[in-house]
Amino acid sequence: MPIFEFHCHNCNQDFEKLVFGADPEVSCPHCGQTKVEKLMSACAAKVGQKYTAASSGGKSSCTGCAATSCSTCG
Repeated sequence: MPIFEFHCHNCNQDFEKLVFGADPEVSCPHCGQTKVEKLMSACAAKVGQKYTAASSGGKSSCTGCAATSCSTCG
């Protein structure tokens, strides 16, 4: 499912939205404005019993996943 993260420049809130189509206009669910920015978000896939996080090719800061940084790695 194409769920994207957005940031509203009007009310400074982050939100997620299910988006169908190439580039539809997205409005903020908090204030209704369309001045929003699509954020880069990490994704993960479950392979067997482990989750594998997508990486931009950098070195991992821990052995639990392939992410280059996260709040749980410390």
